[in-house]
Amino acid sequence: MNGAVHRARVASSGAVLAERLRLAHTPWARLRGLLGTKGLDPGEGLWLRPCRQIHMFGMRYAVDAVFLDARQRVVRALPDFAPGRVSPHVRDAESVLELPAGTVERAGLAEGTQVVIEGEPVAPLTGRGGRLGTALCNLALAALYALFVAAHVSRARGTVNVALAGHLAIIVQMTILAVLFVVRRPSTDTSDRPLDWVLGIVGTFLPLLLRRADTPGGLVWLGAPIQVVGASAVAVVALFLGRSFGLVPANRGLKLEGPYRLVRHPMYGAHLLGYLGYVLTYPSAANVLIVVATLLALIARAVAEERILARDPAYRT
Repeated sequence: MNGAVHRARVASSGAVLAERLRLAHTPWARLRGLLGTKGLDPGEGLWLRPCRQIHMFGMRYAVDAVFLDARQRVVRALPDFAPGRVSPHVRDAESVLELPAGTVERAGLAEGTQVVIEGEPVAPLTGRGGRLGTALCNLALAALYALFVAAHVSRARGTVNVALAGHLAIIVQMTILAVLFVVRRPSTDTSDRPLDWVLGIVGTFLPLLLRRADTPGGLVWLGAPIQVVGASAVAVVALFLGRSFGLVPANRGLKLEGPYRLVRHPMYGAHLLGYLGYVLTYPSAANVLIVVATLLALIARAVAEERILARDPAYRT
């Protein structure tokens, strides 16, 4: 790591924790962390913010991990944290310092120790690379949805029954979501729990595995209209959500207008309504299992989002 960004010291004793403390504040930067580095030189460190849990997968050396609360007081310290380990989830932490092994003992850090972080305004660890990585990720997700749209366009060409309306509604819905992947804004607060990320990804992409039968089922007369209503509702909610659209639990700006005035998570309800219509139109055991698993993932994701949004004073009021 090159260049001084911040300086961290103990408030009471003045003991220096890091002279060159680099910040990782984007999801990409926090995920990468210190991967690919050979070690931390004396005086170097990484500041993960926001962060409540870290992993050491792929690391080649141990670090001292210091969990800080919103006032930069130590709430937990993990000295000599070895490669391959996963830390506990520290509920009261807001950020984590990763420092050379031995720093905690040398500085006498303990729970409640006040840390002072000085320096210029935050400079991201990844800089342009982080923004480029995020942009490429968004484009890849948009391309995936575009492929799904293309598949439904192909299917719609050979459909002349009532199921055609469902295909057309899904095409419109997926097109809007593909665009939102490209233009969505960065989050101000993102969940750092790996399980939240897994559930967010599962709840978003698992329904792409739903499969169409050669001929619609006997309840197509009911399923197709429900599918149209659900897909149309997703499209409308997505337009209200706009650039706040995302995959994992995060705060990308509060939405209080339109359907969000009535329901806290209208997007999930609209999605599930559309999936129900799809299963009624193309019933199969596999499709039912996919929808049930998606339902559970979306419920867990909604709970996680409430936890993230509760940190925002504007949401609590």
